[in-house]
Amino acid sequence: MENGRSGRRGIALAAALLLAVPALRETNAGSGNAPGPALDAAGDGVRASESCQVIQTMGFSRCGHSVTRRVRIPQELAGADFREVQAHYSVWRIEKFAADQIEMDREIPLFCPAHRVLSVSEAGEIVLTWNAYGDGMAVEKTYEDRSVGDFTPEEQEKLLSGMGFDTREDAEAWLQAH
Repeated sequence: MENGRSGRRGIALAAALLLAVPALRETNAGSGNAPGPALDAAGDGVRASESCQVIQTMGFSRCGHSVTRRVRIPQELAGADFREVQAHYSVWRIEKFAADQIEMDREIPLFCPAHRVLSVSEAGEIVLTWNAYGDGMAVEKTYEDRSVGDFTPEEQEKLLSGMGFDTREDAEAWLQAH
């Protein structure tokens, strides 16, 4: 009897997996920088107006936060269609495309601007950085009195990938404790 139950559980598990895989593919189909639902607007003659607002949402995968900014469309894109706008914003996924508003998003593998990050520079220095640009880190301070060799292998690994802190004071307290 025990083998009969485990056999049925195995079949049920296999059936559940077969049903889940296509659903997972659909869920992940919109991820990355592939065109989003706005692709439907690509062929209907919609063009961005001169007063069009571009709403950009940046998701920061290292901390899970997001930042949204609203800007007027660049002058050279006034009158542009979906494909022209997508070409200009090639690293963004356009979610909504209308004459007066374009919404787009992208995932950035960094901490958001609200964090300070302890890491190791290309020169091997311990540095405190922050996301000053949205998609790039700026060095705020270099700790010349510290080197990578001062830390355990586990701490070195964390520093090499970047350690996020809420404040500069929190980062410096961690440095002093280690």
